[in-house]
Amino acid sequence: MWRYLKIYALAAILLLLADLTLKGQSMIDLTKEEVRVIVKDKHKEFRRDKAVVNQRFNYLKYVNGLRTRTWIIYFTDEDICRSTKLVCDYGEYDKILEDLNESYKKVGESEWSYQLNHDSIHVVLARQEWYFTVREARNK
Repeated sequence: MWRYLKIYALAAILLLLADLTLKGQSMIDLTKEEVRVIVKDKHKEFRRDKAVVNQRFNYLKYVNGLRTRTWIIYFTDEDICRSTKLVCDYGEYDKILEDLNESYKKVGESEWSYQLNHDSIHVVLARQEWYFTVREARNK
């Protein structure tokens, strides 16, 4: 019983201490090397995941320690970040939704936006059956 309580307490502490992706610096327009450094320094709960590599896309993939968040950062051929996708278990939903509402301007039912270098960045939360995603990209 105590073992499970300790594991639960540790998991709760890790979630509280985690530097949340949504409140952090935007990765849009950063180089691949800049993203690597920022994730290593400011998002220590994420580890690089190289288990599956898709050669069609230029991206970096990170997974948090509890494996409840997968963060995929997409790049142009010139290694400049063009968009991000956060894939989360539903246990993260309330916290992510709270962070979106606190960090960005709500512009639709599940849509937010913010300004970056005079451009509008669009953030969309999409619910799936077993997970949800938060996509971030320049407004087209």
